Formats: sequence, structure tokens, C-alpha cells
Amino acid sequence: MTSLQGSLPESASGLWRVDREYGVPTMRVKHVVIHEAHVRESPDRHVVYRVDVFTQERNWCVYRRYSEFLRLHEKISDVFKMFKGSFPPKQLSGNLSPAVIEQRRSALEHYLLKIINSHNRDVSSCSAVLRFLDMHKNDVYHVTSTLCRYVRTFGEAILHEKHFFVLSPTQLFCLHKRLRIPNVDADYKADAVFCDLGSLYDFVSRVDKVCVKPCSLQDHGVRSEVTLLRGVKELQIQTVSVSLVKGLASLQLQIQRLKASQAVTAMKDLLIDCVMERKTQASYSGGNWDWNEWERSFPLVPKPPPNNVPDTQSNKNSWRAAYNSKVMFNSYTIHPWISLLYLDLSHNNIRQLDDSFSLLPNLQELDLSYNQIDV
Repeated sequence: MTSLQGSLPESASGLWRVDREYGVPTMRVKHVVIHEAHVRESPDRHVVYRVDVFTQERNWCVYRRYSEFLRLHEKISDVFKMFKGSFPPKQLSGNLSPAVIEQRRSALEHYLLKIINSHNRDVSSCSAVLRFLDMHKNDVYHVTSTLCRYVRTFGEAILHEKHFFVLSPTQLFCLHKRLRIPNVDADYKADAVFCDLGSLYDFVSRVDKVCVKPCSLQDHGVRSEVTLLRGVKELQIQTVSVSLVKGLASLQLQIQRLKASQAVTAMKDLLIDCVMERKTQASYSGGNWDWNEWERSFPLVPKPPPNNVPDTQSNKNSWRAAYNSKVMFNSYTIHPWISLLYLDLSHNNIRQLDDSFSLLPNLQELDLSYNQIDV
């Protein structure tokens, strides 16, 4: 690997990656790519570069102008005395021409690769670089660390005063993902990204009022997991499609108050589609289904044997076996929302009541205002 003050190898060179195989401390970013550049008209005509950031656990993108790259370089060069020639220079004219945009895109990508692959870990992990790449908003370790600090400061007050605990889809994703990572290596135990996970997950399992809503544009489209919210009784989902919220089935029997706004286009999106559970082989034995009162199945039935096949007992048994197999692996269980007392589906695009209303046996209050229901 070249030093920060040496000449740079080509962007596709293997030198960018060689240090990772020998345990050299590196930042959590594994790779960055600038695939695209876009000309925007507001507030003035300028170019933004899409920076795709990859860590071991996830990836995201940030959009940055050349001036933001320049400010990053100035901060780093002031502290680490980086070689000035490593940064693509300003141009007095022609900044919006396709040739200049492409040349600058390649040079800026090369520059970022130089930073994240630096021998000097202080460069790659400095606050200016982390902020530039939005690590504090997207990296699994940094997000959970921030949540740890927040819970340590405000957790008891939230539980005692019954306030809503607000989580973004990205935070929920990171909470679930971090639990699947067994250990933190020694480098990161010394970093600010290390935290008391036990206290964090204990709080998350005890909080009973949770609101899921995006905090930034990067939250849109992120799949989130709510199975860790084992104590939740009141749940709000705002401006997040319920199709992206996984694990609601595990909370269905305990939720008493539920609100979803700008999240569904039909009642069944939330009341059925989000909580359907695929039947397992254990649900089927001896050729008979164990039907419970609130179960519904939707089998994909195979075609019967053609007429020209001899109607033998062997053929009948083969067809039955194929039918049972299809039913077994294409059936779903739907439970009623037996604890749900209050449901707020206002501010959506619901056009009519559907059969999912029958899954609310104990509902006391329903709000469907600001929808498109024909009366």
C-alpha cells in the first residue's frame, strides 16, 4: 500500500486491498464506489456525486458535491499533512461538461479509496471522514453505540413516564443485525463504537410504546425487524410501508393500540399480509390438517392426473402425495388480533373495508379518516 504522501496506484490495482489480509487495523468501511454523477438545478446548477459505501454488514449511499469533498480534504490535510496533489483541483470553467464530470468522478473515487485504505488508521477513522460517509447514521456499530448512549441517558425516563421510543427503520435494522454479530474485535472495543449491548437490548425488550418512522431520506426502503420489541403494547408506523416491517406476527397477540399512517393502501396490508405465517411440516400429519378456529389456508392445488393415465390405486396415491406436498408448503396461518382495542389507519390510501375487519374481535375504536373510502 502506498503512503498518503506517495504517488497513487491505479484505482483497480490490487494494492488497494493487500493490507486487509495481514490484520492491519482498518476502518469499518470495506469499499467505496462513485458510480454516478448527477446535474441538479436547485438551488443553483451543480453536480452531485453518488458515493456507495460498503461495510461488512450493509451498504448505503450518500450524495456529495465537489465543494464537500474539498472541505473534507482541507480538514484532513490540516491535521495529517496529506499531499496536496492527491486531490483533484478546481477548474475555472467547464465544470458541467460530461468529460469533466467523468474525469472528476474517477479522481474523487480514487481519492476516497486512498483514505479508507490508509496505513494510518487515524486518517480513515477520523470524525471528518466518518461524518462525510454518514457512518453515524448507517453503520451497525455506530448506530447501536448512539442508541446505547441515548438509552443510558433517557431510558428510565421513557419507561417511567410512558413516552414513545422513536426508532427509524435503519436503527431497527442495525439493532437486529448487531445481535447476530457474536463479538467485537479488539480494535473496536477501544473505540467509541463499543457499548453496553446488554442494557440496550434489555431496554428494547421492556419498552411498551414504540414509534417507527424515518429520520432521513436514507431510511426509505430499509427493511426493519420488530421482533426485539417483546414488551410493546402500543405501536405506531409512520411514513413507512408496512411491507418493509418484518416480525409483526410475533407481536400480534400483545398489541393493544396500533397506528399506521401513510403506510398501507388496504386494511389487509397490515392486518393479514404482515402477519401471515407459513405452515410448517409439523402442522400436517396423517393426511389431515389441524385447523384452528382462525386459520385460513390458500393451497396451490396441483392438477389431477390426465384422463389417459390408468386409474390405478398407485396413481391415485401419487397424486394425493403431490397434492399434500403442495398444500403443506403453500399454506398460511392467520391469527386474529385478539388484544387490539384501538386501530388508527387514518391518512392512508384505503378505498374500502375488506374481510380483514373480521380479524378484530375485540376492537373498540377504529379511525379511518383522511382515506379515500366511498361512502
